[in-house]
Order: sequence, then C-alpha cells, then structure tokens
Amino acid sequence: MNKKGIHLIEDFSGLGKADVHIHTNHSDGKPTVLQVLEYAENRTDLDVIAIADHDTMDGYFEAKDLMKNKEYRFELIPAEEITSSQGHILGLFLKEPIKGGMDAKDIVKEIHTQGGLVVACHPFEKTRWNNQDRPMMNGVGYRTLREIGHGFDGIEVINATPTLGDENYRAAMINKLLMQSEMGDSDAHIVEAIGKGYTLFEGKTAKHFKKAIVQHQTRAMSNKWTVLALVKYAYFFMPHALRILWNTILHGKTKLPKE
Repeated sequence: MNKKGIHLIEDFSGLGKADVHIHTNHSDGKPTVLQVLEYAENRTDLDVIAIADHDTMDGYFEAKDLMKNKEYRFELIPAEEITSSQGHILGLFLKEPIKGGMDAKDIVKEIHTQGGLVVACHPFEKTRWNNQDRPMMNGVGYRTLREIGHGFDGIEVINATPTLGDENYRAAMINKLLMQSEMGDSDAHIVEAIGKGYTLFEGKTAKHFKKAIVQHQTRAMSNKWTVLALVKYAYFFMPHALRILWNTILHGKTKLPKE
C-alpha cells in the first residue's frame, strides 16, 4: 500500500476482478456501450463489470441486448449512479431505474427494496464550479457517512480518477471505522480507464461478487495509468472544463450538496 492508501499489487489470478463504475455516452462518458463491452473483453481481465450511468440504466439495457447476440467472458450486472441530495450513490444489482434528486436515505432504502447493494462512490469529492451540461461529481460527505454509513454495503475507497488521491485516502480512513466492504472502481469515462480501479473477490461470477460484498470480503485495487491514457483523459475532460469555467464566470459557483 502506498502513502495514499492505494494497493498497487496486480497479480491475483486466483481471484475475481470487478469494475462496476463505468460510464457510456448514455450519460457523460465518451464510449458507446459496444465500445465498453469490446474493450472489457479484449483489453482487460475483468470478470464482472457494470455500466453505471448517471440517473439512467439505458446503457445497461442496451448492453444486455447486445450480449444476447455475442458471448462475452465477463458478466454484466445492472447498475446506476444515482444523484441524491447529498451526493452520488451507486446502486448495484438493481431491478429497475431509480430517479435522482431524492434524499440519500430514501435512495438507499429503494436500492435495498429492490434487493440491490449500495455503494458510496467517490466520497468527499465536491465540485464547486457551475456546470450546466454534465452531472457534478459530488460524493457523499462525512455527515452522510456517519448518519447512514451502515446503510451502505460498500465504500469506494479507490476511484481511479487521477485527481482523487486525497479523497480516496479519506474514504479509506473513514471505512476503517465503518468497516464496510471496500470497493475499487475506475469511474471510467473513456475506455482506456476501464479496469484502472477494480475490486478483488473470491470467485469469478456476479453471484460470487455480490456474496463477497455482503460478507465484507473484498479488496480495492488499482492499476497504473499510462502516460497516453492520462493524455486521452485530459483531452476528453478539457472541453468540459472550459465550459464549466465559462458557466462559473457567468453564473457563479454552485451550491454544495447537503452532506
């Protein structure tokens, strides 16, 4: 483990690997659903993936249809990154989409009602700038984790977004108190990011993955970024950053979500 609390060991051939926080062009990601499936198949060794777009499961449903016509070696689980009043929450193993904008407690309850699992994704991340064309990357804060922390089944202690080192460290520290399953995810918005963060679990299937989360037997991991992948990520986010700067100049900073 390095000083940021991130594991860098990569050879765990006997365990399954899951990346369940991947975005497509159904929300604010660049790749199509097919590009995500093909990259995960041919360029990673992931056993379980999830397309978790912002406040929609359209990407998952498209992927499910595509996978009827071609056999892939990994399993796909239904997921959604849901915007709560206190920050983003990842719902796994959902039966149907959940609308955003509700209180975090209500979203946690709805996910569990569906038999799903709840993950606090990128905790402590706060976006202060005004953005009118893509979701704000706000994670739940300390107060929400303290009040409903045990309502979460997992805490994303590794989010592979290159700028979130400090937030990952804080998430890992708070999870030492909450003792929930630690999750590693890519939060990929380009295909090259897929698998940069992942969760280790015993077994290889989605069923094994769910059992490991419930039993708190997961381990968050990360893969190193290549210079080329970092350049591609910066190139992808640059137009958004410029629009955010312009919106902020015109409209001022955004109000932070309730923690």
